[in-house]
Amino acid sequence: MLCDVLADMTSLSPCTHEEADTRLFLHAADVVRDGCKRVLIRSVDTDVVVLAVAKFKEAEAEEIWIAFGTGANFRCIAVHDIAVSLNPRKCTRLPMFHTFTGCDTVSVFAGRGKKTAWEAWNVYCDVTEAFEQLMSEVNGTT
Repeated sequence: MLCDVLADMTSLSPCTHEEADTRLFLHAADVVRDGCKRVLIRSVDTDVVVLAVAKFKEAEAEEIWIAFGTGANFRCIAVHDIAVSLNPRKCTRLPMFHTFTGCDTVSVFAGRGKKTAWEAWNVYCDVTEAFEQLMSEVNGTT
């Protein structure tokens, strides 16, 4: 659905999100409430992909696509397929994994790449609980 009229965005104000990455999902949820079933987000930021997987279930969209990258590295990522293939707890803890293993504001963890960290997370499921604890402390819910 494309819109050529001004949309009422009063339900999105005031916005307390500091990062544009998270604001994208407020807008995505808003268009889903207005009847859109599929959402396409254009980004070159891996943080957006990670957040999309983590928030897919909450968004209540049938499909979320990320048009990701540039030039020869451009691709469309089916977020909904990734979210469905992962354990729901793992999806919601993915932002902590991403932060812990290196994102746009944090360097890699002890010289280990994401693939190695992902494989370790798959073997040591207790890490999910550790991520839950860290996230609850960051969010002030402990």
